Amino acid sequence: MSDDGIGLRLVEHIARGGREQGFEAAALADEGTRLFFYLTEDTEKIVIVDAVDMGLEPGDYRLFKPEDVETRKTTCGMTTHEGDILKVLELAASLGYPIPSVTILGIQPGNLGPGLELSPALESRFDTYLRAAQEEVLRNG
Repeated sequence: MSDDGIGLRLVEHIARGGREQGFEAAALADEGTRLFFYLTEDTEKIVIVDAVDMGLEPGDYRLFKPEDVETRKTTCGMTTHEGDILKVLELAASLGYPIPSVTILGIQPGNLGPGLELSPALESRFDTYLRAAQEEVLRNG
């Protein structure tokens, strides 16, 4: 759904060179519980990139930790279509998975209607998001 695909589009670009830089990029798009596969003792850091309604101007973004925010999503449970990564992380922790450092790159969507194209607000800043995600992955600590 247009801007909701920003994370997937960025992961596709990052994945092309990630292994050479010492990290792996993976798409979780329709099933956040796939994150469990990466919650191992060997995982040092996870950067999640997604469209997040933060009440900002379309295209604006923020980097934040899961513990710094609270979900406002109303869901019926844990299904593949509800996509609340904060709840997925809570579930993983409650099941005993090791939780590494997690940072979320949240991008304010401008258009969540049907379509494959990003809104102009996000398309024009695509390279900025790409750099922000890569810098966060490579940042120490």
